[in-house]
Amino acid sequence: MATHKKELLDLELSLIDEDPKQPRREDNPGFSEEKINELARSISRRGVKTPISVHNHPEKPGRFVINHGARRFRASKIAGKKTIPALIDNDYTSADQLTENLLREGNTPLEIAAAIGEFLKKGMKKKEIAESIGKTAGYVTQYAALLKLPKSIATAFRNNRITDVTLTYELVQLHRDYPDEVDTWVNDENQEFTRASMRYLRNYLSHKSEESNLESDSPGGDLSSYGSDGTELDQDTGAALQPTGSDGEHGLDETGGSKKARHQAVPGKLNNVIVKVLHTNRVARLMLDRRPPEKGYAWLKYDDDGNEFEVTLRDVQLIAVEEGEL
Repeated sequence: MATHKKELLDLELSLIDEDPKQPRREDNPGFSEEKINELARSISRRGVKTPISVHNHPEKPGRFVINHGARRFRASKIAGKKTIPALIDNDYTSADQLTENLLREGNTPLEIAAAIGEFLKKGMKKKEIAESIGKTAGYVTQYAALLKLPKSIATAFRNNRITDVTLTYELVQLHRDYPDEVDTWVNDENQEFTRASMRYLRNYLSHKSEESNLESDSPGGDLSSYGSDGTELDQDTGAALQPTGSDGEHGLDETGGSKKARHQAVPGKLNNVIVKVLHTNRVARLMLDRRPPEKGYAWLKYDDDGNEFEVTLRDVQLIAVEEGEL
């Protein structure tokens, strides 16, 4: 079996090139003039204590391309250094590069999203990407969502009004069902983006949806439920519902095709199933109406704060199967 030996050398800075495809972009805070000069002053006093990593240039023999360590490389040049300690690692991949920066927390959310986007373009599945960078499939899904943000959310995110990736992902999900409402909410310059405000928005949209459904079920809300003479029709058969009481009220309990009869419980069968689990010592419920990204994963919603997130089923413990109200 072939092995890939990492060789430590003191390389001339003039022989080293930066990788144009590295995850970090020029607007990364770590590349700011202030940060690089600060690192340069440290290198002037103490030198480079941690070697950078490079690989042989694929097109220019005798030259090298940086795997990671671009900040140390730039700062060394400013400090007037001629050489830099470097490990030659020709087995280094773009996934290794992303993982290195993720562990160092050196990438911005948009840089992470861009790197994940490159993996997706190569045909990698989200689960494969997650495994290669040591993250969960849910993590990859959330950052991949940053690649195609609705205009209002993208503007707020780029202006740093929204900084939490999880909240951004939740907004994207809500925007699919309530685009106008979410746009109005996000475009409000006074709006704060916190877990509490997101919980309020979810509840508001949920109640609004319920009210809309109730209106469509009430007289005047759905004209197809009534005949030309105003008689209420059975929605299954189209036949008129006959009054059974002396006061002229419809006998909904006795009419087989009525809504209440259709919603009556069947012995031994659960209606509106709620599956409760334990995750990190907190009670949550499985969101059965949300499609997980991969087999073995599911969406959870904490009971205490309403936070929604993806998780591997290996990390949850089933504690109850209950029946909710219809």
